[in-house]
Amino acid sequence: MTENELQLEQLAWSINRARRQAGCTVSVKEVPPACAAAAIPNMGGEARHGECLVSMLASGSKGNAAFMCCGKTRVLVDAGISCRRIEQGLNQYGCALSDLDAVFLTHEHADHVNGLATLLKRTHMPVYTTLETWEAIGHKMGDYADRFVRLPRRLGLKDIQVVPFAISHDAARPVGYTIYHGDCKITLATDLGYVSPEVEAAAAYSDILILEANHDEEMLKNGPYPYALQKRILSRWGHLSNTAAAEFLTRLPARGQMRVLLAHRSEKNNTPALSLYTMRTVLGRSGKVIGQDIVLRLACQHGRVRFQNGGTIHDKT
Repeated sequence: MTENELQLEQLAWSINRARRQAGCTVSVKEVPPACAAAAIPNMGGEARHGECLVSMLASGSKGNAAFMCCGKTRVLVDAGISCRRIEQGLNQYGCALSDLDAVFLTHEHADHVNGLATLLKRTHMPVYTTLETWEAIGHKMGDYADRFVRLPRRLGLKDIQVVPFAISHDAARPVGYTIYHGDCKITLATDLGYVSPEVEAAAAYSDILILEANHDEEMLKNGPYPYALQKRILSRWGHLSNTAAAEFLTRLPARGQMRVLLAHRSEKNNTPALSLYTMRTVLGRSGKVIGQDIVLRLACQHGRVRFQNGGTIHDKT
């Protein structure tokens, strides 16, 4: 076991210990640490490569927003949390709302657009998305119709290039995004029922990949959701499971060490421990080494989570 794998295992154990202390149910799949937990590093939803920074300000069923800073360009992907929370997240990086150059939307579901109206009210930036997505948002954005910019196949914005790609989800016309800055490639692929050829092509050779690992299939099937909702999540138009995400990473070509942010984790049908355990197990079988071939980070609903000695958890909003 490598040092990075050991840290991941310790992290998973610490999360479950904190969940138990808070009175939460812990999955039977919990794996104890190989040794006592020591100082555990920040494993939050943030990644850097060269001049590029990606920070998941929030990720999950209650709201999603990703901040990307590449050189002199600053954009958001989705605005599913309050404008106040977005502003707080940006402030951590010395960025103000007025510094944002644009917001890109993946689709119209509430957890991706809830904060959009207030964000547009307080800024003058454009909104890039598909026509179908904009129309699906409907009257909520009526006052900001002049901000809408229909996504082309490829667009240049200051010093980045943005390429949208189709994803499979139960929305009007959802997309993921690949962003290029110099020799850095960033890909965001969440809210997808399966990994299509378009997603495979978009994610190949990414330096930073934001990838959905939404649920553990056994937790979902034995959890509180009604059968119809379970069926929807498990369908080709639903969400990607831990196992499906891990198997995708085993075959994804890379040009070096890839930084992967695991995103959009379900609070009821998944745990950080299960996400990490599944990743380590599946990737290990394929010969890929966490910490060597792939650096994993966990995005969460409340920005970043900082772990200190003894496994104490502090949400950083």
